[in-house]
Amino acid sequence: MKTITTLLAAAVMTVSASAAQATTQVRMLKTWDDRYPGSTVICDRYAELLEEASNGEIQVQMMGPETVPPLEQLEPTRQGIFQVLCTYPGFHTGSATLLTGLESIRPDAKAFRKSAAMDVIQETYASLGVHAISVPLAHGYWIYLNRDLSSHGDLRGLQIRALPPQHPYITSIGGTPVVMSPAEMFSALERGVVDGALFPAAGAAGYGFAEVTDKYFDAGATAPHIIVANAAFWDGLSEEVRAIFEAQAEVLEHEVPDTYERLNAEEHDKMAAAGMELLTLEGEVADTLSEAIVNGAWSFAATRNPNATEALQAIVEAAGLLSD
Repeated sequence: MKTITTLLAAAVMTVSASAAQATTQVRMLKTWDDRYPGSTVICDRYAELLEEASNGEIQVQMMGPETVPPLEQLEPTRQGIFQVLCTYPGFHTGSATLLTGLESIRPDAKAFRKSAAMDVIQETYASLGVHAISVPLAHGYWIYLNRDLSSHGDLRGLQIRALPPQHPYITSIGGTPVVMSPAEMFSALERGVVDGALFPAAGAAGYGFAEVTDKYFDAGATAPHIIVANAAFWDGLSEEVRAIFEAQAEVLEHEVPDTYERLNAEEHDKMAAAGMELLTLEGEVADTLSEAIVNGAWSFAATRNPNATEALQAIVEAAGLLSD
């Protein structure tokens, strides 16, 4: 409580300073530390774009998960303690599940922005007291294993750590999903308590997967990220400043897919250098997983936001964004 009170007081001071200096001071909270490249190429990059495009009139103070834990970050943003939050939607599925559906689409920023997807997303997040500024789409997730695939070439008999939105992916090819924190996950992998984990591809080496697993494969899903602003902060911006936020959001979104193609290629090289074996799912197993990603992602998205999910799925399908 003391920490939140201190931050709230600082937020009020920030607003006052902004008015006095005719600059826009932004307290931005991000979900990851620098082990995950998205911390740099999405969150830090957006801050950099804002400052450059505004010639320094937008000034961003960045804070990470050491300030507020990832699962608790949406609420202080809604309260205005932080003006902007850069995060992964899987960390606030207790409030909104809509964006998990986007794990089934191709990370095509141009087609995504051309569609009406952002209208649905912004309406959903507005009900939470925040404005959705940007939805950078990145590929993707890998499944890391300390055991081989089953004799059927799938996950039968294996326990795989995964967040709830990804549980249908695991079960579709025979695995048993297990929920645990990253801190518990590595110890569990090392001791063989679980047989694998689904985790973002970029940053795998930094998180130490090569130390506790020896095989991996591409799950074939997209990793949506989201940047939101406190609603009162957003509404209080001038049209000119708001236009900078919006324009740079699109710049960021167009950068991210290519950036992640590079990051994932670098990650493959690091895994190979560490002796990790890259597996490939074959035939019916691969097809089953692909189908489960589409069906499972949208089914989970509908658990809290059924109407918005139906609308969003129709939009991205009409835009040709559903993964083949």
